[in-house]
Amino acid sequence: MTLYLGAIIIGVLFFGAIHTWVYTIVFLAVMAASLLLLKGDVIRQEKKLYFRWVKTDLSPLFFAFFAYIIIQMLPLPQGLLTLISPEAKIDGDMAQPAVLALNPAGFKDHWYNIVPYIYPVRMSLIRWLTYGLLFFGLTRCLNSRRRIEQAIVTILLLGCFDALYGIMQTYSGYNHIWWYKNTDYVKSVIGTYLNRSHFAGFMEMGIALAIAYAAALGKRAEGQALPPRRRSLRKWFVEVFFGNTEALKRFLIVFAGGVMGLGLILSASRGGIIAVTGVLFIMGLFFVFLKSERRKGLVILSIFGIAMIYGLYTGLDYTIGRFDFFGQDKVSRDIMAEKAFTTFKDYTATGVGLGNFRHASGRYQDPVHKGLYVDYAHNDYAQFLAEAGVVGMLLLVVGLFWYLVRTFLLWRERSNSFSVCLGIAPFGAIIAMAIHSWSDYNLHRPANVMLLIAIIAIGNAALRLERHRHHGKVIHECRLIPLRRRGMGLLIGAVGLILWSGVWSVRHFIAETYCNTGINITLNLEENPAAERAQSAMFWDGGNAGYPYKLAQALMRERDKRMAPPAQDMEGWKRSHGPIIAELERAIRLNPLNPEYHVRLAWEYSYLWDRPDYVAKWLPAADICLDRAAYVAGGWLQNPKLHYDMGNYWTMRTKTLGPDNPKSKITWTKAVWQYRKGMELEKIKELPKDVQVYIRYFFDDQAHLQDLK
Repeated sequence: MTLYLGAIIIGVLFFGAIHTWVYTIVFLAVMAASLLLLKGDVIRQEKKLYFRWVKTDLSPLFFAFFAYIIIQMLPLPQGLLTLISPEAKIDGDMAQPAVLALNPAGFKDHWYNIVPYIYPVRMSLIRWLTYGLLFFGLTRCLNSRRRIEQAIVTILLLGCFDALYGIMQTYSGYNHIWWYKNTDYVKSVIGTYLNRSHFAGFMEMGIALAIAYAAALGKRAEGQALPPRRRSLRKWFVEVFFGNTEALKRFLIVFAGGVMGLGLILSASRGGIIAVTGVLFIMGLFFVFLKSERRKGLVILSIFGIAMIYGLYTGLDYTIGRFDFFGQDKVSRDIMAEKAFTTFKDYTATGVGLGNFRHASGRYQDPVHKGLYVDYAHNDYAQFLAEAGVVGMLLLVVGLFWYLVRTFLLWRERSNSFSVCLGIAPFGAIIAMAIHSWSDYNLHRPANVMLLIAIIAIGNAALRLERHRHHGKVIHECRLIPLRRRGMGLLIGAVGLILWSGVWSVRHFIAETYCNTGINITLNLEENPAAERAQSAMFWDGGNAGYPYKLAQALMRERDKRMAPPAQDMEGWKRSHGPIIAELERAIRLNPLNPEYHVRLAWEYSYLWDRPDYVAKWLPAADICLDRAAYVAGGWLQNPKLHYDMGNYWTMRTKTLGPDNPKSKITWTKAVWQYRKGMELEKIKELPKDVQVYIRYFFDDQAHLQDLK
């Protein structure tokens, strides 16, 4: 259990585990702990070996979605793929080299993957396996009341520390998260996270757990004498801090809940505050549902009373002021969700692939978000629908419904106060995430997902706890699988999956140390590595399209240096195209959704003017690349320079086609559209000077220049 809890602590303390080095450490800790548990689950009875499997109500969801992620990565024949997802068929065609597209019959029999980019789906599979291992592992480890309470206290102390750390950093004016200078949320408490909403997500779940645990400790033990009706303050103080009772524990839990409530309020996360309001209401209903627990509502009032007193003393003007912009921000996030739903409509059945929303969203982005790239839809429901499709959403809804109904029925059967109160914690945490996920993306942060899993595991264990007060054991329904052919296959498969996940986690980490393509906020890793480093990254993880693209960029930079005056290496220039084209084609084959890849490849094709088949082969292939770029880019609102680059290409092609070619009018129309799009995004009335110089290199007649005004 130490490894599991340690992984959660590290994930929270280091930026929510969003960086490669953090989530790699966290995931490997979970995998190592799971391997140790698997060894302990091989038991001997009556001289026979068995594998012990603990049954849980979340198992159907885990295994069904595990299988579905694998299905998303499977290749299918084009005819079947067209029936399932016509857009995926188009993506598969665009992944093929543009030269082959000159004769589409050449790849008619190719099988395409259901999703356009496998790499994010593979990483999602590793995460899903890790989350499943964490849940099943904690389910096995939380086998007594003592261990349940240890896990609860660890999470609450972590939440209390994170809130206090954030308050200290914000109100001292230091505004650092460890070594990283926080410039985005200067007035908001964000703890050790980089985003107030994600910090608020932790606080929401911590508050729900604190309420449930404080209520669970509120029941007097059997045979314990009733407390006197009146006690002096001195006697109460002695009882709480020196007496042999649970009063001190209850006091500290309520205090920790109050601190987390204060942290939530001072984070100024509107979604978080609304989510906790909903949690308090739902948990209150649970308490009211049972006559014996109705007084526990006082715990809820106590926790938020403490938070409000602290908040009023500190000042809530900023938090309250943020609600003045609630409607405006809601409109913006609703637009993001609407565009995610548009993505879903193009990939209705199976989705664009888990983790692929950030790669596909540029095509659908709304003009209201000019200059930004929408990595997340700020609505986990819409984004999940876009990534998983109808099939994935059905699996999720049915799996969660099965778990919630089964857990609620078990909760109704329990009469032990400890089990009844802690059994509410998973409902509170899930409801908090469900409400907050309507306006944010907490469930894309590994630390918060792991915290949610831990609270669910705690609640499940408490509901299966024997009634003995201090030394109760958790009784799970288990299945003993004989280690014969079937059982041995299951065991080897489980070990193999864990080892596979661990190996690819390490390979991914090593590759990212050579050539970073992930979140790079706090470490400031090199964005443009040398060619050798990009090649090393590709050796360790060949599925990431960012590595061959960065290798191509590095080769371009080397070529530019060789072509710099005074001695221009023309032979080196000619030799450079082949390796660069090969890497760009590799990047597109892996990820056809990035328009920059297609634009760069088009230019490289256009440089092959010394080849005899230049006009018949390479220029038409370059035109196909530009058409593909325009298709996957959509408005490409975050990069006006890309539009200028595409306009420059079509300007060049207009000149090469000549004035008598009817296609030249089409290419010039494309150039003008791209130039105007770039100016619109930059809100300027004239083209940049370098673009004007480029156009005049090809055209100086008024007819062409007039079109640009």
